[in-house]
Order: sequence, then structure tokens, then C-alpha cells
Amino acid sequence: MICRLHAHLLPSLVEAEALNGGTAVIIDILRASSTMITALQNGAARVIPCSTTEEAFRLRGQAPSEATILGGERGGVRIPGFDLGNSPAEYRSETVKGRTVVFTTTNGTKAILKASAASKVLIGAFLNRQSIVQHLQQEQRDCHLICAGTDGIVTGEDVLFAGAVVDGLMGVNALDNGEFQSPQWCLNDSADMAWSFWKTQVGEAACHAREESSLNQCLALAMLNTQGGRNLVGLGYESDITLCSQIDQYTTTPTLDRHENCLFAS
Repeated sequence: MICRLHAHLLPSLVEAEALNGGTAVIIDILRASSTMITALQNGAARVIPCSTTEEAFRLRGQAPSEATILGGERGGVRIPGFDLGNSPAEYRSETVKGRTVVFTTTNGTKAILKASAASKVLIGAFLNRQSIVQHLQQEQRDCHLICAGTDGIVTGEDVLFAGAVVDGLMGVNALDNGEFQSPQWCLNDSADMAWSFWKTQVGEAACHAREESSLNQCLALAMLNTQGGRNLVGLGYESDITLCSQIDQYTTTPTLDRHENCLFAS
């Protein structure tokens, strides 16, 4: 079976109707994707993505305060009146377990809402890369890797992850009783470019990395040299780059439930 694998370097570069019938993977590595994955991995009941702070405050006002947490950022820093910012380190089990996280960020949550026309919307990051790859292999339908970018500008860390997913899909042909079970992927040009970027920046070094920690270090170094990485260093969040560079740490894949407009772990 041949499936199309599209990378979109910005949400503005994909039309909503192009997503019909496909699976969209939302990518905002530094840091919204990584934070939402961490929250659900650590037991949050659900994550509700919001486009505005006003909507977030309104949603919290409709629920018991002890059951709901406001999380997110503007300009990379915690929003005044919110409980948490956009650092994965803040979303510990003792803070989020069993609670709803109402979440809004400058770029990532807007990308989620724009992808609502897709048949399925997943959240991807290096933390759950292998789970994303496995989901896409099993579903066997067209896939759209949507990079959130920063304020309408392409960011290298998102493109790196898109390339890492392409690498995982192109490099695996699962065998069962002698028959290929994985779909054959037809890449668009952006997917091909993202794949090349991954191989150049990290993948080649990964071939020589004998330990997982070495691969994570290679990735962290690559992300330090992206615009998103430089922005975080400037804000004093360099440690978040290390957290977001831990490859295949979690099995949680946040999945959008359109009826409830929220993300659940799957």
C-alpha cells in the first residue's frame, strides 16, 4: 500500500481540505508538544488546547478550581494568573495527576486547532518519536507532519523532528509471515528536505553513538543551534532543551477528541 507522507514547515503552508482523510502530527518541539506529552504521561486526565488566554480563564471558571490547571506561555514565559508555564519540568505527576490542563501557547496550540479537519490529530515530539512512528505505520493512511514554527517563521527543531519521523518510517519494513506490513511512503519535497536535515544534523552522528545518552546529546547540541533553542537560552530555559532531547522516553501519544475538544493519552 502506498501512502503519502507530507511535511509542512508551517501551519500556514497547508490548506485545511488537504488534511481530509489523513492523520496530522502536530510538532512544536520547544516546547508545547513536549510539555503536553509530559503532562499526559504523568497522569493528567486531559489537556484542553486553547487559542487565547481569555478562553483558558473562561474554561477554568466553568470547572472546580482544584480539578483544573492553567498552563501555557506568551513570549516563552508563563502567562500572568496561570498555574504553570510551558516547561515540561513543571508538569510533574504530583502536580497534574488526575487533573485537567487547560493549555495555550504562542504557536503549538494554534497549530492543533488549525489541523481539526484531519481524521486524526496526534501530538509528536522526540519524547514519543517511536510511538508516533508506530501509530503511522499501523494506520496506513496519508500523514501530515505539521511544524508549528515560531511566529510564522520555520524553526529547525520542528523540522528535525519531522525528519526523524520520516527516517523512522522509511527505515522500517515490519515483516509478518514473510509479508511486508508497513505501507510504502511517497514523500513530498518538504518531507524529503526534513529527512535530509535530520540525517545531516543528527542521524549521521547517531550511527556512531554507542549509547542512547550520546544520541540525546547530539540532538540537544543540534537544537541549541536552532532559532527556538537560542530563544530558550536567552530566556534562561536552556535546561528545557535537554529535557526535550530525550528520544523515545515515553509511550504516550496525545490524541485529539473533537467532540470534547481535548487531548487524551493513547
